[in-house]
Amino acid sequence: MRISCKKCGTRLSKDVEPITSKHVLSREDGSDYVAEGSAFKEEGQFWPRHKDCWCLNKRDVINLTKTSRLHRLNGCCDLDGCDGPNMVCATCRLEVATAKLDCWMPHAMVFEIGNVKIAT
Repeated sequence: MRISCKKCGTRLSKDVEPITSKHVLSREDGSDYVAEGSAFKEEGQFWPRHKDCWCLNKRDVINLTKTSRLHRLNGCCDLDGCDGPNMVCATCRLEVATAKLDCWMPHAMVFEIGNVKIAT
C-alpha cells in the first residue's frame, strides 16, 4: 500500500506492507513502533486519539515537512505530536500526519485519515 495527499495527490509514503498483528509492534521508548516497510492501522488502544489511522516507520515517509504552527512542534528531544498534526504535505501544506518521535515514546509517523488517500 501507499499513502498520498488527499488534496493534491502527492505521494507521502514508500510502498509498505500492512500488518495486522500487534505482537510485532514495539512500545519501548525510543524504538520504532512499526518496522521499516510496514504499516499498522492503529486500533486506539495505545494511541486512542489516532484510532483507525495508519502508523508508519519514519524512514518510509516522503514529501513531508514540519507545520508552521509553532504550538504543534513541542517535544524535548524531537516532536511528540501531543498538540495535533505536526507534519504537512510538502506540495500543498495540508496537515497530513503526526510525527511521534520524542525520547519518551515509541517512534511513528501517524497519518490523519481524513487528509490522505490509501492505495493498495
